[in-house]
Amino acid sequence: MRASRVGAAAALAAPVVAWASAHLSSPEVRRWRPGAGDRTIVAGLGVRQFGAGDTLVVLLSGLASSERLWGAAYDVLGKRARVVAIDPIGFGTSMHSPALDHPIDADAHVDGVLAVLRELGLDALPAVVVGHSMGASLALRVAARHAPARAVVAFDAPLYDTHEEADHRVRHMGWFEALLAQGPLAERVCHWMCENRAVAQGVAVVVSPRLPVAVARDAVQHTWHGYVTGFDALVRDPAWAEALRELEARSVVVRLVDGIDDPVPVPGRARELARTHANIAAISLPGGHRLPLSDPVGCAAVVLAALSEYAATPS
Repeated sequence: MRASRVGAAAALAAPVVAWASAHLSSPEVRRWRPGAGDRTIVAGLGVRQFGAGDTLVVLLSGLASSERLWGAAYDVLGKRARVVAIDPIGFGTSMHSPALDHPIDADAHVDGVLAVLRELGLDALPAVVVGHSMGASLALRVAARHAPARAVVAFDAPLYDTHEEADHRVRHMGWFEALLAQGPLAERVCHWMCENRAVAQGVAVVVSPRLPVAVARDAVQHTWHGYVTGFDALVRDPAWAEALRELEARSVVVRLVDGIDDPVPVPGRARELARTHANIAAISLPGGHRLPLSDPVGCAAVVLAALSEYAATPS
């Protein structure tokens, strides 16, 4: 009898031990700590500010993410610049942005970011705009419309020529991501998360042991409307090409930084863009689609290099 109880206890403990082992051994967990600054709401969006200087760095998180992605490794940017990390419309602490009461397209997302900068009185500072994934696509569009922008750093940017290409690449992310990206099942799951937010956060932590707990919890901080409008406007929409043309015309520096094992970007696209646009450089770093988490020091170094290049370039 005692042996059976011991066996049952071991069986129950096994999933917990497996989760803890994966969590504690994850480089993304070991390398992440909360970033500097306080979280506030500015112009209807969640914002975290830190640092000082005459240059601005804007950090934009991606789909199903939040500004917490940019952890303590990015605090070094605050020694060189004012840093504003923003949750795009519909995600994180921007989950219930008043902007969602109106039609949302890429321009609305850009408007939201620019409204934050105006309200903070930072809209005249020369800026380096940084984004990850969906946020990288948004960063290109923000810089194209923001005259003081001097450089863009786009990590793991989803630069797709067509909606069909976007849908195809999303399927490369894995069965779970593909299942929940679009469609009736994704909508039902998202509505369930809205109605059971605390439980959904717990589930997100359980199924993502290799993520920092705070980052995993924020993955479910969105509504279906916010998620699908962000996906359609900034991931599936090919207007990034127009933004790149505008940035080239203004000689705005663009760094397209992809993980070597990232299944999301189209293979070779960043290198091809670098060959055809004088202002673009393609950079590859070891890792997958979560470069800002898996290699925060390397990613922060790329942003610091862009800051240095701006400083050497006359306005």
